[in-house]
Amino acid sequence: MGGLGHIGLIQAACLAKLGNQVQAYDINQQRILGIREGKMPFYEPGLEELVQETTQKGLLKFTADIKDLADAEIIFICVGTPALPTGEADISQVYAAVLNVAQNREKPCVVAIKSTVPVGTSRGVTKYLEEHGLEERVTMVSNPEFLKEGAGVQDFWEPARIVVGSEIAEAGDKVANLYAPPGVPMIKTSWENSELIKYASNAFLATKISFINEIAQFCEKIGGDIKVISEGIGLDPRINPYFIEAGVGFSGPCLEKDLKSLINQFREAGQKANILEAVHKVNEEQRQGMIKKLEKQLGTLKDRNIGVLGMVFKAGTDDVRESHSLPILKNLLAKGAKVTVTDYSVKSFQEAGIPPEEYPGVQWVSSPYEAAQGKDGILILAAWPEYKNLDLHKLKKIMKTPLIVDGRNLFNPEELKDLGITYWGVGR
Repeated sequence: MGGLGHIGLIQAACLAKLGNQVQAYDINQQRILGIREGKMPFYEPGLEELVQETTQKGLLKFTADIKDLADAEIIFICVGTPALPTGEADISQVYAAVLNVAQNREKPCVVAIKSTVPVGTSRGVTKYLEEHGLEERVTMVSNPEFLKEGAGVQDFWEPARIVVGSEIAEAGDKVANLYAPPGVPMIKTSWENSELIKYASNAFLATKISFINEIAQFCEKIGGDIKVISEGIGLDPRINPYFIEAGVGFSGPCLEKDLKSLINQFREAGQKANILEAVHKVNEEQRQGMIKKLEKQLGTLKDRNIGVLGMVFKAGTDDVRESHSLPILKNLLAKGAKVTVTDYSVKSFQEAGIPPEEYPGVQWVSSPYEAAQGKDGILILAAWPEYKNLDLHKLKKIMKTPLIVDGRNLFNPEELKDLGITYWGVGR
């Protein structure tokens, strides 16, 4: 296993649970030491126990020495592909990882790319190996991941489908047979199809979110209730109720990044991504809408005290990477607001891996009540159950101005109106 982020560590632990001997490699020695000591680099339900169990049984070992992978039959590449300023995915880590594997072994092996990579990457890496005279050591397979943060372990055991792209059927079968549960749909296809399935899946999910958010914007104009609308359309089996819950928009390390990358791939192919660009535009508008609702009630935000509840991109995780909360914070600061933030799982910028100097003056506190104390208004940006169960009477009492802008539609508008709290949800 090459790369021990969310995907790599889950994949390593679950494959070991199946009885495989797994060498889990990462270039970050501190991360390796931490995992060996039982400190998970991120939160994922069930993962810590799984790592502990498989390590104690000797099935899972951790290393920072690439040579320890020299005898591995299959190596999964699970490194990052961050977005460049142009929206293009930076796949330099993928190329470097595959080259590193090939240069440090003599026996041939299968290398399966789990990382989300642009269409053509597997073919490009194969050509790259040929240029270095290493093509006999590595056979490339595309095997995209479909693990949701906060449910990654469960998704491994209960996948909706498994996709394997290869030029050599034997190599693809070797990967597919490693962990495919009985009865799970298996798609064996080309490298390019496999890579595009991943991008198209995420782009379609993003499209559903932006669609319902645009309908929510219309609801606010005509007095509709997006909760009722979502229920009504979600009962249609052709649509289904998933990913049609209006809110602050999509973000995080996958959907937004992959959408931008796919738009860039369209551009490079000489095709305009009309729908995808509209999806991105609506998502940006949805974030800005949170700020506009505050301004509509407070006027200028200069010197206003604002509390923000929820920094992670999704409740149930501890991941602030590329979260919608970050550009919203910057927008508040640019308008002169004084901002206090809190989150249920993350307690500081340092813990989140975010440079605090990028958010000057932002105070991080430990509870939602501290974040609301004396504030002119609060923004709710993550759907933590703990926020839904807040004591609203207490909240009203401690706030300077009882104003809630709820980007997750946690509350009943009528209930808050009866309490004397000014409440702005999404599409309600």
